[in-house]
Amino acid sequence: MKKALIASIATSALVLGSFAMSALSANAYVFSNNLSVGSTGADVTALQTWLSAQGYLTMPAGVSMGYFGSLTKTAVKAAQAKLGLPTTGFVGPMTRNLLNAGGMTTTTTTSMTGGTSYGSLTTCPPTWSCPGLGAVTTTTTVAPGTGITTPGVQGILSVTQGPVSNSVANAGQTKVPVLDVRLQAQYSDLAVQSIQLNLGTSTNIYNFVYSTLYVVDPVTNNVLGTIPLNSSTVVQNSGTYVVSVTGFNFIVPKGTYKDLVIKADLYSQINTTYANSTGWTISVPAQGIRALDGAGVNQYGPTANSLGQTFGQTMIIGQSLITSASASVSLDPNSAPAAAIGVTNVSQGQYLGLPVMTFAVNAQGDTLHLNSVTVNIGNTGSGTVNAAYLYNGSTQVSSASVVSGVATFQNIQDGTPGATIPVNTSTSFTVKVDVSGLQPVNGVSPAPAVITASTGNMTIYTSIDSSLNAQPSGTAIGNVQTVFGQGPVFSLTGTPTITKINQTPGGSSTTTFVYTATFNVTVSAVGEAVSFPLASVASGAFGTSSTASGIATPYVNGVPTVMAGVIAGYTQPSNTVLSANGTYFTVAQNQSVTIPVTYSFSVNNPGANQYAVQLAGINWFVPGVTGTSTQSFMATQAAWRTAAI
Repeated sequence: MKKALIASIATSALVLGSFAMSALSANAYVFSNNLSVGSTGADVTALQTWLSAQGYLTMPAGVSMGYFGSLTKTAVKAAQAKLGLPTTGFVGPMTRNLLNAGGMTTTTTTSMTGGTSYGSLTTCPPTWSCPGLGAVTTTTTVAPGTGITTPGVQGILSVTQGPVSNSVANAGQTKVPVLDVRLQAQYSDLAVQSIQLNLGTSTNIYNFVYSTLYVVDPVTNNVLGTIPLNSSTVVQNSGTYVVSVTGFNFIVPKGTYKDLVIKADLYSQINTTYANSTGWTISVPAQGIRALDGAGVNQYGPTANSLGQTFGQTMIIGQSLITSASASVSLDPNSAPAAAIGVTNVSQGQYLGLPVMTFAVNAQGDTLHLNSVTVNIGNTGSGTVNAAYLYNGSTQVSSASVVSGVATFQNIQDGTPGATIPVNTSTSFTVKVDVSGLQPVNGVSPAPAVITASTGNMTIYTSIDSSLNAQPSGTAIGNVQTVFGQGPVFSLTGTPTITKINQTPGGSSTTTFVYTATFNVTVSAVGEAVSFPLASVASGAFGTSSTASGIATPYVNGVPTVMAGVIAGYTQPSNTVLSANGTYFTVAQNQSVTIPVTYSFSVNNPGANQYAVQLAGINWFVPGVTGTSTQSFMATQAAWRTAAI
């Protein structure tokens, strides 16, 4: 009889366990749509089939599946309660995730009366196993299928604090990171399903500071759970106020850790009583996080220290975004590089609308607008600069006269096109000037205008038209612009390059490399013909065949270095005229040519040293005019330097 009883129990357990597993594994349908009362179709049929198989739904006789009605809603709410989800009756993302996972813990009970299974016994014999004496309970636990790959394996959950980059939050901000929770899984994958958070001992934190909390996966930025903070969701526990976020299934693979970030929305206005320097703390209580392991066992963390403490994050709260707004100024990377430029109107000696500087204003804490800015404009050469313009892209924001070297753009009203600086972004403003007075006098061109620009005082307004509490930090200083009324204008076509070739003679113990830098220099002759000495001449345009001293500057490991034996290579380009003595070529008035220029040098045993070449100057002269001039604006410009190899 004993053997028969044991066999009966074992057979029943096996059958029941197989039935539970089959019911779950058979659910291979993928739910991709939200469902609610009134929904119809295949998704609803699949949902009702699952609800019926799990015992949540009994369809009325003669009623076909496929319509989501009140009975189905009631069944969904029962299933959600079982799965630890909000009991809304609405099949949204969280419910679909668990439906698609096909996993939960199922307990089945079969009754065996004492009279049937144990005969007339009323007590269990000492050597028998008869749990309950009248009822055998078989529990089949199936690990959630949403990523757990370690079914049947029990794990350990470790919870520690991760980093949060910011320590200040301001009124009106949304989804501000306020706490990072680091979750580590050992031995088994873990499905983290709920987080409890301690809000401290005062209701003020949720009545006046934080309005909503989110649990966010920082890798995907997906919101796993959301909870509004109010007297219904926050409960008091041993003198502190706690809130729980449930209904998600966040997988941490075994042997790894993942972070969950708690983010918060702040009330739009927070008065000085609650916006203070002390700050507000959100912490995780001991055993406040629950995760299910592969064996279906709940694991909890974190563990409190000897003082009963865990961890939390304190945030300083600003009264409002507007009052804490700030701005910074810097030179925009796209600001005009140092250049030699010809006038656009030779006969009048003018360049109207010359870009001399682009500066960027970065807004933090609020959307700002530029109300006024002074720009210092210097000219150490000839000609005059008497008008300036402020642009945002192609939109003119303001204009100003240049008086004693200063242009003041002022009274720029809110709403002026191009004046707005959106919060947490940088807006670029370009300063342009009119240059005049560079026309030739009696056939002789004046010296060029050498123009610089830099930002001075600024007034920047917030979104409520009050000026910032402090001047914007930083400044912007533009690159030097040299404007010629007549003469050569130099620019680069393409990016300079450099190569390194091993030319070590066979059998030599010394390693020799030859470095060759190439620059494609475009020359435009503005208003007059311009001549350039060939490399065979001592004062060659780009150096001579024996040395490029003062024309090309080698850089070794980023440092300009004097090196002997730098050889310049270039030839007369087409569309130019070679002089009778073959020593120079001439670019005709208002013509442009591109000249490939190379610089070569040898290095013995360079080791790990890195070499680059800077084109530092160009020699030229006007036909019939005694003396050679050197243009060297490019001497410190990175655009006129090769990469380092």
